[in-house]
Amino acid sequence: MEVARHVFDTYFEDTPNPLVRHHLDSYADMLNTKIPNFIKGSNPLQLVLADDRTIKVYVGGKDGSKIQYLPPVDQDNKAVLPHSCRLDNSTYAMDIQGTLDIEYTSGKETETRTFENVKIAKLPLMLKSSLCYLSTMNASELYEAGECKFELGGYFVIGGAEKVLLTQERLGDNMFYASKRVSQSADEGARGLVEKESAIKIQGATKSEKFEYIGAMRSVSEDGTRGPYSHFIVIPPKNDKPDDPDIISKTDDLASFSKKRLAVVTLPGFTQPVPLISIFHALGLTNDQDIYDTILIGVPEQSRSTYDEIFMELILSHNDFLLAEMRKETDQNQDANLLVLRRQHRTRTNGGVYMNLYSEMFPHCTRRETESVPGLYRRKAYLLGMMTRMAMDVALGIKPKSDRDHYRYKRLDASGDLVFYEFRRIYKEVSKRMMKELDVRIHFQQKEYSGMKFRELVNVENVDAFYWQHYAFINALEKSFKGKWGGMDGVSQELSRLGYLGTTAQLRRVNLQMDKGLKVVEPRRIHGSSWGMLCPVDNPDGGGIGMTKSLTLLCAISTASSPSEILNIISKFPKFIPLVVIHPSTWNPIWTRVFINSDLVGVFTDNAETYHSDLLEQRRARKMNKFVSLCWNRIDNEYIIFTDAGRPSRPVYREGVKPEAVQRITKWSDMDLKLVDYIDAQESESLRINMEAFSPTRPSEIHPTVMFSATGSVLPNSDHDPATRNAFSCQQAKQASSWFNTAFNKRFDTIATWLNYAQRPISQTWTTSAVLGKNGCIGYGENVIVALSVYSGYNQEDSILMNEGSLKRGMFQTTYYHSYDIEEEAISSGFDKGKFSVFESTLFANVATDSRYRETVVRKEGYNYDLLDGDGIVMQGKEIDDKTVLVGIVTPIKNASGQVTGFRDKSYTPKRGQHGIIDSVYRYVTREGLHAVKIRIAESRVPVLGDKFAARHGQKGTCGLRVPEEDMPFTASGLRPDIIVNPHAFPSRMTVGQFIETMSVKLGLNLGCLIDSTAFASKNRVMEVRDLLDKVGLHPYGHEILYNGQSGEMMESEIFMGPTYYLRIKQMVEDKINYRATGPKKLLTHQPVEGRANDGGLRIGEMERDGLISHGVSKFLNESLMDRSDKSEVLFQPETGYLDSSADLQGSVLETPYALGLIIRELESMHISVKLAAP
Repeated sequence: MEVARHVFDTYFEDTPNPLVRHHLDSYADMLNTKIPNFIKGSNPLQLVLADDRTIKVYVGGKDGSKIQYLPPVDQDNKAVLPHSCRLDNSTYAMDIQGTLDIEYTSGKETETRTFENVKIAKLPLMLKSSLCYLSTMNASELYEAGECKFELGGYFVIGGAEKVLLTQERLGDNMFYASKRVSQSADEGARGLVEKESAIKIQGATKSEKFEYIGAMRSVSEDGTRGPYSHFIVIPPKNDKPDDPDIISKTDDLASFSKKRLAVVTLPGFTQPVPLISIFHALGLTNDQDIYDTILIGVPEQSRSTYDEIFMELILSHNDFLLAEMRKETDQNQDANLLVLRRQHRTRTNGGVYMNLYSEMFPHCTRRETESVPGLYRRKAYLLGMMTRMAMDVALGIKPKSDRDHYRYKRLDASGDLVFYEFRRIYKEVSKRMMKELDVRIHFQQKEYSGMKFRELVNVENVDAFYWQHYAFINALEKSFKGKWGGMDGVSQELSRLGYLGTTAQLRRVNLQMDKGLKVVEPRRIHGSSWGMLCPVDNPDGGGIGMTKSLTLLCAISTASSPSEILNIISKFPKFIPLVVIHPSTWNPIWTRVFINSDLVGVFTDNAETYHSDLLEQRRARKMNKFVSLCWNRIDNEYIIFTDAGRPSRPVYREGVKPEAVQRITKWSDMDLKLVDYIDAQESESLRINMEAFSPTRPSEIHPTVMFSATGSVLPNSDHDPATRNAFSCQQAKQASSWFNTAFNKRFDTIATWLNYAQRPISQTWTTSAVLGKNGCIGYGENVIVALSVYSGYNQEDSILMNEGSLKRGMFQTTYYHSYDIEEEAISSGFDKGKFSVFESTLFANVATDSRYRETVVRKEGYNYDLLDGDGIVMQGKEIDDKTVLVGIVTPIKNASGQVTGFRDKSYTPKRGQHGIIDSVYRYVTREGLHAVKIRIAESRVPVLGDKFAARHGQKGTCGLRVPEEDMPFTASGLRPDIIVNPHAFPSRMTVGQFIETMSVKLGLNLGCLIDSTAFASKNRVMEVRDLLDKVGLHPYGHEILYNGQSGEMMESEIFMGPTYYLRIKQMVEDKINYRATGPKKLLTHQPVEGRANDGGLRIGEMERDGLISHGVSKFLNESLMDRSDKSEVLFQPETGYLDSSADLQGSVLETPYALGLIIRELESMHISVKLAAP
């Protein structure tokens, strides 16, 4: 076990920012690879005018390399730090600067103009990324810069708010899928062939249902400039021949049943699905035998007869379809297949069809330098054949449909990938707008820009201010951060600062984009392929279960590497044959097909095992990226290589690794290079991984605890608690009041709680020191003495008794911070001399003492203005309540002609129930030049009845009674428990881990050491702790003899008592208590509004009503449901039972809830008569 602990310690000590490494790596990959490649691949932006003049714009120069990133600086060229952006409500962003080459061509004359240092874009800068100033700071420098000493990074500061982009789980690009669905009608099929969950959802089959079979892929080019494009093959259901002899005798041609199975494919560039066989013909396969051989590559001759019938049906159906189409044409000599494709193509030309097949069909399959166009078409025909055969295999029952929940099909998009997707979208919009503006300017000013004069269109003044609108990037990205990200909900979230552990968990969260209300089960289940990559217990309960997951501690997300490097290595193998030289008729079934990112590049004719070993050694020697996936599927005889980004991978020991070798290495870089391999779900499918470490012949797991997330890994003895309790414990640990940030006194978080006397847990795991700051110094609870006993009647169910003396000494005392951000509001604004200006706004002012407003402005009645300074801002250090004005504000009053005639008091007051000390005041100026202030109020809170607490084992409880210290039970030595928990909470929850924690901590205190409580680190922990307790002279099971604190008598049974780490959860009575006599009501129902923040009422439901009746407080009930709610008087006609306004008022006025009359009128509007019975 010490060897596995050494691996964890080495990883966390030697890896920079290990907990957010996936975000930092993806962001670095975006800056260093994705953005340069995309810009280079998008060049040139081309405008062809009506007179054949052309304008070509090269961003980053003609080679696309003249681009640089500039860290954020202010107007004085001084570094801008993230903390200053938080305080000033600005965005922490960097500039992308580069060269623009614009080439003008008119006839044979060409001229290029170069614009240097043009602002290309402005992007939010990730904290702790390579361009961030924090990346080079040590702990003390971070604190001086306003950051936590253990700052994680991996998030953004947008408009002063900390935002995190949750890692998104999605189906991978360039992956082959096969499925089936209930057959659609012809109309539906023509329009519904898109890869969407709703389109391929499989319903329960009935005898009358027929299924159509699907082969699909979503393809995107390596540089991201083309795609993603959906490719979708649909094979219709088989038309069965009739069994009834009478029907057979009336049928002239039984072959007609085979001619109604036309396979179609949806491809980019075509307006409707097109015949599959026609695409094969367009790709150069001119006869049915070649198509047959292309589809069935790798299938032995003796197995091919299985496919003959379905293939014949597809061919006959296609020929029948072509004959029907050609009957409509006058020219019978044209190519029928090309005719069909041309009709459905958006350009309606033969050239458009072939260009589409060349560039947009399978864009990940690109033409190589030495490759001919027919060679490229042949490779694409093989890929199309593979998709067709996959659909055939499902149709024939040879293979099941693809398990799309398997993680070989999944990709995880971290922050860098998500930002790049938005950057790509905005870049295309800005480019399109630039070309449009150039075209419009030339069209409407033809004389001015005739001939080569159009080279004067773009100049230094307008290149980045008008044509290339660089500011569109940051504006659109800020909008995405504050709303939907690429049309997806829940991607951008406010970074939780409730606790350090919660912040860490949020940064390592993985989100599946799916409606949480859908009652689908399979996507929510734990899939076996996610072992070691996604935590099985760190999941929310309720509707979000399985939708939100967490990365395990050692899980890494791959970044993209060049597939051409792998192809160059493979091409040197003597038994490798490139695909382009293989004709389908010469294919040998024993050959091993080689795929790189789902691109079939060739075959190994022999020695696949040798080549696999060779590639593995080259990966270990770092001649290729360590995240390259090398999977030899021996069953299907395929060698599958993936180099793309987003594959979750995990480390395993290599075969033959010995414990001594692991312990000798002190750096993770050396361990990574010499002892471990990173494998993804695809590669792990082809390996036999040993669960016990250090197998001589097979890869092996490092330790079972690698399957837990950062939150799950710090739970003590989690292997002795049920999975449901571990899941609850993960959620409670994130909600615990703690030391959330060492620089808390420099921050202005809207709401924050600080545990004043947080302690380090005595029972901790191997990863506590890595996840909770250096040596685990960031506490999130306290070590308290807990006894299990039924003591008085106030700890029934989940209530606990708390020692009032311990509370007075500061146990679980917290400081609650609430910050207000108050700005002067613009009333009128606009542009003045080319700059945005505010002409009129509200003003900060001390309404009570300022001579300009003291006599004329009417102040708010009942509010205290005495604590304001001369500027109208409350003074630091003053004690306030909810009737204290925080900032004095006045707004002008205008007459009909627009002249200011006076001012109105619009002073800012705290929320209802707010009280405390003004802890800090920060004044700043907004971008518009208006005054603003941030005020932080501190409030000390001690536990009261109803506050929530929890152990680290899912055992939660609320304070039922604060027992005076002298009434608490005590031992012979005078030790009294801090908390008494009802023992009936344990049998059903089976949290044995808490008993082990208490026993082991008792032992640790006796020996003066910390206790290791890592899951699966011991095979028989209970017996080990029992024997050690017995040796040091303590009760072997942690029992104590207690004396009643009230009578002094010895209690009749032994009590289990000892130290346990307890958490104070954020749910506090102070934040939930609500009351009101009268207040605002809804306009429609006349009933009180909802919500504590809206000064709303308290709901009385059926159960509350019954409880109040049973207590005999009917008058209170009447008052609550009538007088303080929607009591109203209605006119009633006793003879008819209707509400009638023409009734005699005497004896016909009823007092009823207003909602009754409302529902009666609604029913009457639907012609439903409602009569009331007279009393």
